[in-house]
This record gives sequence, C-alpha cells and structure tokens, in this order.
Amino acid sequence: MSTKYDKSKSRRAVKWTIISILLFSTSSLLHDPINRQLIEDREETRTWCLIQYSSALQIYNSTINIFHFFVPFIINIVTAFIIIFVAARSRATAQRQQTYKQHLKEQFHRHNHLILSSIILVILATPRLIISFMSGCMKSVRNSAFYLVGYFISFIPLCITFIVFVLPSKLYKNEFYAATRRLRTFIGRQ
Repeated sequence: MSTKYDKSKSRRAVKWTIISILLFSTSSLLHDPINRQLIEDREETRTWCLIQYSSALQIYNSTINIFHFFVPFIINIVTAFIIIFVAARSRATAQRQQTYKQHLKEQFHRHNHLILSSIILVILATPRLIISFMSGCMKSVRNSAFYLVGYFISFIPLCITFIVFVLPSKLYKNEFYAATRRLRTFIGRQ
C-alpha cells in the first residue's frame, strides 16, 4: 500500500484552510467591535472605551476566547506528537538495528522545539486570556497600566514567532538561510 503526495492538491487544501481559518476567526470575533462604545468623561478629560454584553453574549465571548486560546495550542501539541511518533515508527521499520524506543527518544530530541514552542506561546498568551475575563471598568488611570501591559504582552508571541519556531529548528533555520541567500542573489541581479 503506497501513499501518493499530490503537491497541487496539498497547496489548494492549504489555501482553503487558511481562508477558512481567517473567515472563522473574523466572524467569531465580530461581536466585539459592534458592542464597543466610546464615552466622553469630561470630569477626568478622557475617553473611555466600554463593552456591554448581554449575558448570552458574555457567555459566547468567554467561550470564543477560550476556544481561540486552547484550540491552536492543542492542534500544535497533537501534531507535534504525531510527527514524533510517525517518524519514530517509520524509522524503526526501516532501521531495525535500533529499537522503537530508541528511535522515539531520538525523534523527541530532534523535534522537541515543536513542543517547547507551543508551550512558550501559551505561557506568553495567558495574560491576554486573563484580561479578557476580567470584568469591570478601570476606575483610575493607575489601573490602566496593568491592562495595557497585559495587552502588549499578548502580542509577544506574534512578534517572536521567528525566534520560537525557526531558530530552534535546524531544518527551518537552514531553509531560512537558503531563502535569504536566494533573495540576496535575486536582489543583487537587479
């Protein structure tokens, strides 16, 4: 039984997957900007941004926040373990001088960056999840620093994706260097 890889089908599937994820993510979070209100506070001379949800919408918002937090993490962890176990099994079948357990240990060592990067991203995104569940309004300017710091910390995973995923992996790092060389060559010709 052989498995054939169709590159064009794979590319099409990836494009549709990306489009589907973008549409789902956007549509599931549309309720947030719709329910935001700007209120002018003349006493403190500032503008407040308030969100008022009905109880049903509050439950939906909490569920969506949890979903958007945990589902990508679960997908990353599960696929990392699938990669490790499948690679170990195929190597154990092809190279019988080592046991499956030895191959598994080798694959864990080779792909541990996949597991570590997923855990790091969850840790860095946790402040944003916590802030999303904190209800109530800020009563003074002093409290706003906590919200602001937590909000900006939540963007760290997006900013350090390269550091977390590419640099720990020999394969990704070599591919990055090769792509950089190709780009330099292309720019040098111009």
